[in-house]
Amino acid sequence: MTRTDRSRLDRMVRDVERRVRTDAVEGGERLVRELRRQVGVAVGCRTEHALGIFVSRQVSRMWALPVTVHDKAVVEPTFATRDLFRAMHRTPPHVVVRVDDFGARVFRVSGRVTLLESVEWAPVGSTRAVVPTGSEPEARLEDRGELLERIETAVRRTCEEHPAPLVLAGDDGDLLAGLEVATRGWHRFAGVVRGADTGTPEGLFTVSALCVQDYLHRRGTRTLDALLAAAELEPARVVAGLDACRAAVADRVPGTLLVEQGYVHPGSRGDAGEACHDLVDDLIEDAVAAGELVAFVEDAELHEFGGVALLREPAHPR
Repeated sequence: MTRTDRSRLDRMVRDVERRVRTDAVEGGERLVRELRRQVGVAVGCRTEHALGIFVSRQVSRMWALPVTVHDKAVVEPTFATRDLFRAMHRTPPHVVVRVDDFGARVFRVSGRVTLLESVEWAPVGSTRAVVPTGSEPEARLEDRGELLERIETAVRRTCEEHPAPLVLAGDDGDLLAGLEVATRGWHRFAGVVRGADTGTPEGLFTVSALCVQDYLHRRGTRTLDALLAAAELEPARVVAGLDACRAAVADRVPGTLLVEQGYVHPGSRGDAGEACHDLVDDLIEDAVAAGELVAFVEDAELHEFGGVALLREPAHPR
C-alpha cells in the first residue's frame, strides 16, 4: 500500500470515528478499535484494485477487491456490499470438474481451492479390476459408461450441495465429451475448457475463472435480451423500478434481478426512517437471500425501466 493510499484510508477512518461519536453508536469504541486493527493489517497487504473492510459486533473481515471502487465510509446498521458483490460476481465461487483418462476430480473454487470428490475407474474398496487402456474395446466401453454415470452422479450431488456455476475441464476425450452432453442443459452450466492449460493447477483455475467471467457476461446479455422481449410480448413478467422490485423481492417472486452497474439510490428504510447509503445495495442483498439470480448490465441499458428490473420466471403449464 502506497503512502497516498494509507493517507486516504486514515482520513476515512477518522471520518468513521467522528460519525460514531456524533451518532452515539452503541459499542462504538470497540468497533473503532477493531476497525483500526483491520487497517493495521491492511497496510501491509496487497490491495489489488481496491480494499473493503467490514466491521460490526459479529463480523470483522477485510477483502482485497479486483475491481475499482469509489471511496466510501459507511456507518449504518447494514454493510455497503455492492462492490464486494460485484467482485464476487466477476469470478464467483464455482465448481470445476477436471476429467482425464483415470476419472474425475471435483473442486470448489471460492477464494481457495477445495477438492470435494474424486471418481476413479474402480470405486474405492472395489474388488473389480481396473480395465487398462489396451483392453478389449467392448470391456473398456462398458466401463467407460459406468464411470461416466458415477461422475455425473457426483457432479450433480456437488452442484445441489454447492449451487454455483459449473466448469468442465480436461483433454479432449470420450469422458469429457460424454459429461458435456450430460450437463450442458443444467442450470448454471458455464462451459468447457480443453487443452494443455488445464494440465496444471495454476492453468486450470485461471482458465476456469475466465470461463465463468465469460458465462456471466453472456448470462447478463441473454437476460437483458429476454427482458426487452418480455416487455413487448409478456409485460406481466416485467417488474420495473426500485420500489416495485423491492416489493417483488420481499414477496419472493422467482426471477432474475437486473441492475445497472452504477445505479445508486440513497434514501431511508424501515419504519424508523433509518438513513441508507444505497437502497439498490440493500435490494441486491435481499434478492440473493431470497434465492434470486442477479445480473449486472451496463449503465443506461435499463433506462426505460428506472435502472433496475426483475424478470419473472415464465409460468410453467400444468
